[in-house]
Amino acid sequence: MDFDVNDFRRRYPEFKPYEGENYEMAQQHNCALLVIGESHYLPDYSTIHKDCNAWYASDHTKLNEEERKWINISDQINGDLEKGFNKSRWIWKLGYQKINQYGPTFADFRTLFKYTVCYDFFLRPANMVKDAHGREDGQSIAKILTPKDKDIANANFRYMIEHYKPNGVVFLSRLAFDNCREKSALSIPIAGTPHPSCCWWNRKCGKYGGRKGHDLVRDGMVGMDWSWTKQS
Repeated sequence: MDFDVNDFRRRYPEFKPYEGENYEMAQQHNCALLVIGESHYLPDYSTIHKDCNAWYASDHTKLNEEERKWINISDQINGDLEKGFNKSRWIWKLGYQKINQYGPTFADFRTLFKYTVCYDFFLRPANMVKDAHGREDGQSIAKILTPKDKDIANANFRYMIEHYKPNGVVFLSRLAFDNCREKSALSIPIAGTPHPSCCWWNRKCGKYGGRKGHDLVRDGMVGMDWSWTKQS
């Protein structure tokens, strides 16, 4: 599809992926991981993202300061690494804890971020609503997903693979994994886990070969030797 990733990032610079400071070092040891979530959210009062065509034709000047913060993954991750992960972003906390457990086993799982690149697969935010008690409740992007969203997400994924040249890919969203058509062309390990906040993250499932959802992260790390991270 005719989608210019760089033009989109110029209009929405907040969508620049989080890149760890030691990612190139990980590449040199064939342990560079691309970790992929599902989607951002915007506050419940936001409307521009609810029209698919309007969202992709617009830019961040149409968003207020709060809305821009909600889609800035680099700032979010940096803030969470320093202050602790907001519950709405436990996808990264729980996902990285398991990747670390099955990989480098750093004393603090947050260290792993330095060696990875991460971003959300879908480039249009999902809806955030409030329940009867006024509590925020993020809805799955599946509720508003269109063919255009899928095409753009795949074009962006292809760009991410070509630009960052990872040695393995871990999807922390089955919805994103199942909608990634480009993965069939990869010659590197790839994993597609259920969302870490869903019940199947800690349950065994026949669909996953009798493994628990979080065990699937290993599929994206096949053959990786992390012993180099123990060297002083």
